[in-house]
Amino acid sequence: MCVLCGAFITEVHWTERRLLASRVGGDGMDEMERRRERLRRAKIVNRVLAHDGLSFHDDWSATTYVVADRKGASELVQSLGQLWAAAERLTGRPLDPLDLALIESLERDPAPDGDGGA
Repeated sequence: MCVLCGAFITEVHWTERRLLASRVGGDGMDEMERRRERLRRAKIVNRVLAHDGLSFHDDWSATTYVVADRKGASELVQSLGQLWAAAERLTGRPLDPLDLALIESLERDPAPDGDGGA
């Protein structure tokens, strides 16, 4: 899906509903907070997926996320709910979020920028 089509998606995933429900006014502060939270989530997820050779980041419009492998293949996902399936398609194998090597690597390397860990 192209980024333009992604901009027309109106369904909000539950991971972002708290921010949507708290919107009051319209002074742009809510949009800044929404983007800040998306960036924070993307940093945490990126640390987890890096273990399997993937990267994860928010797109420029803050409407979709990009999951990519080191070979240049990528997929757009609308929410964290679609993330794991896309990651497995890109790696070509099932991924285990409870993999001991992943957990050990996350514990060994403290979270940058005050992410608080994954």
